[in-house]
Amino acid sequence: MNITDMNTKKIAVATTLGAFAVLALLFAYPAMAAASGTPQNPSIQQLYMRSAHSPSHNIQLSVGQTITLTSVAGGYWVVGEPGSNGTASGTMTLQVTGALSGGYTVSVTGGTLTINGTAYTITGGSAELGPHGRLVVGQGQAGSTTFLFLDRNLGSFGGASYGVLRVDLRSGSSEFGARLLVTTSA
Repeated sequence: MNITDMNTKKIAVATTLGAFAVLALLFAYPAMAAASGTPQNPSIQQLYMRSAHSPSHNIQLSVGQTITLTSVAGGYWVVGEPGSNGTASGTMTLQVTGALSGGYTVSVTGGTLTINGTAYTITGGSAELGPHGRLVVGQGQAGSTTFLFLDRNLGSFGGASYGVLRVDLRSGSSEFGARLLVTTSA
């Protein structure tokens, strides 16, 4: 065996090892990047999926504390008429009225829901908030109009806390469903 053949074999072995090292780094990089602790900005869809699977910890609220939901985007549909829809918006103010081991009792104290071009001024209602702060479920009134609602906490994104507020509102013989992306402040 001559020197040229030995050098060729060394170069082939070094190239093969180098290729494997690069390939190993390519596979390892996503795991290293995720574990690096650098802050990541998840999308609203990722928050929605993560909120259902995140570890549970109890929130701490005080009796008398106010929670405000303010829409940033939303839409409505007429129940039973899927082609009849449009934009919706609103605010809802809640006040903690009781603290229990299984969650909190909440009063709906005000706000406005705008659906199908009509503004409904919220006059009252009640709700329950779970101990982890993920769901608020309740009913309310806007004069003679009644509605059911559910607010699901999505988590934080860009310094704000977001949720999805779902509303089923009946006004006279009309019934509307609405879904609003809301910011939550307490």
